[in-house]
Amino acid sequence: MDLDSENENNELVAVGTPPEVMHQAEEVCSNLLPEKSRTKYEHVYGRFMEWRRQKKVSSLSENVLLVYFEELSKKYSSSSLWTFYSMLRTTLNLDDGVEIDKYPKLRTFLKRKSDGHLKKKSKIFSPEEINAFLNNAPDEVYLATKVALIMGLMGACRTCELSDMKVEDIKDFEGGVIITIPKTKTKIVRTFTVTGQFFDIYKKYAKLRPPTVQSPFFFLNFQKGKCTSQKIGINKFAKMPKDIATFLRLTNTHLYTGHCFRRTSATILIDAGGDIMALKRHGGWKSTAVAEGYVDTSLTNKLDTAKKISSSVISISNIAPHLQHHHPEHLVVY
Repeated sequence: MDLDSENENNELVAVGTPPEVMHQAEEVCSNLLPEKSRTKYEHVYGRFMEWRRQKKVSSLSENVLLVYFEELSKKYSSSSLWTFYSMLRTTLNLDDGVEIDKYPKLRTFLKRKSDGHLKKKSKIFSPEEINAFLNNAPDEVYLATKVALIMGLMGACRTCELSDMKVEDIKDFEGGVIITIPKTKTKIVRTFTVTGQFFDIYKKYAKLRPPTVQSPFFFLNFQKGKCTSQKIGINKFAKMPKDIATFLRLTNTHLYTGHCFRRTSATILIDAGGDIMALKRHGGWKSTAVAEGYVDTSLTNKLDTAKKISSSVISISNIAPHLQHHHPEHLVVY
């Protein structure tokens, strides 16, 4: 579709559609974008349209998109290219009626750019490291970080979910609290509990909340053993895993990213014997493929697999001499 055709189509639509209806339709379309990342979608779309203007390109054909992404590939990683593709797929469909997901050559190009690319995943904490931090880090400095770690661990929470957590999302019951995460990336409402020693640490922080604070958010900035009225932002939550790793004097602290708490939670669950269904419910994952990625990284799962294979081979090797001695014709080795 070139620019002239777009203008002609817009004029035809405008003839039979009252201006107020057109305006309302535009508002509806704009609201179809994800609320939290709408600005990013609009930025990616605007940058592509500006590139078209500079190149004096009027078409939205597959070849045009191929050239555009080829230029982007010189500056950005394959994961970023897929992000741009996803955003353009949505915005071009909404604003221009173009379905670039039907461009096979473009998808093939992006897949080729992904060949050999290993996505960096955040490092995780072991149960021993978690215990060491909770027991040894001074509360007057790290109490808020401890509670964030507990929430992230017990609820497989993303940084945005910790930042958005509200007081009304937390309900008391005898011996603990139950927390609801109403707004999630996958639109799945999740709940989890905090009990035992974790609950004691939670209570210590919750009691420091100033009674005059009107902020609805649970996590408030913590300094010198006291809470202020300002909420903790998402960037500070993203930095907490690195702070914990630094305190524990772990190596490569920069690899402990904002996704650390969620990955740690999922991995510990699998190491403790949880299955795929339990993991999907725990983290709110819809995709089995995504959940299986955590099984792949589970050391306990790998050790269990190795044990099953090695024990099977060893048991055969112990039986084999006996079989060879009595009935060699029955033993077949492939």
